[in-house]
Amino acid sequence: MELLRNLFSHICGQQHCWTLGGVTVPFCQRCTGLYAGALCALILIMTFRPRPRASMYWLHGVFMLVMFPFGFHLVEHGGLVRTFTGALFAFGLVYYFALNPISVWSAWRPDRGSDVVKYVSLIAVFIALLLASVQWGGAAIAIALAALGTLGFSTLVILTAANLIVLPGILQTLLHRSAAPTP
Repeated sequence: MELLRNLFSHICGQQHCWTLGGVTVPFCQRCTGLYAGALCALILIMTFRPRPRASMYWLHGVFMLVMFPFGFHLVEHGGLVRTFTGALFAFGLVYYFALNPISVWSAWRPDRGSDVVKYVSLIAVFIALLLASVQWGGAAIAIALAALGTLGFSTLVILTAANLIVLPGILQTLLHRSAAPTP
């Protein structure tokens, strides 16, 4: 756990960390939500494949905007709210980060009808389970959160790399479209 704590010290202030059963999670409460939420978000997006449409853009945009008053400390809040807002932000961020790589993936088939309701419901279930685990969990939960958070951070790194890889092709397509003559 000390190795993870040292690694994450370069990207997380590690103030307000969860200590469960005497084991301290290697990232702060907000990053716990962010990283655990990132992995769960990618799993849910890959499973339910919500079609990019205005309602999904708005929903995930609101998830990200919720961070504003709490991330800038405009509203008093504690550990559970930090973890909650981190998880919501992760769901919004991963949704937007996944759009470009998914758009060029030919095997991708978006949206399977009413599964969007299941998708949003499972976001709520995940966040409730996450908050319950940090509230009442012990040492095993702290270790599981460290592993989940490390995988979630890796998810964000992979999605960032995937966006950088597909970006030139997307920009070329956009430039080609804008240069095409209009009838």
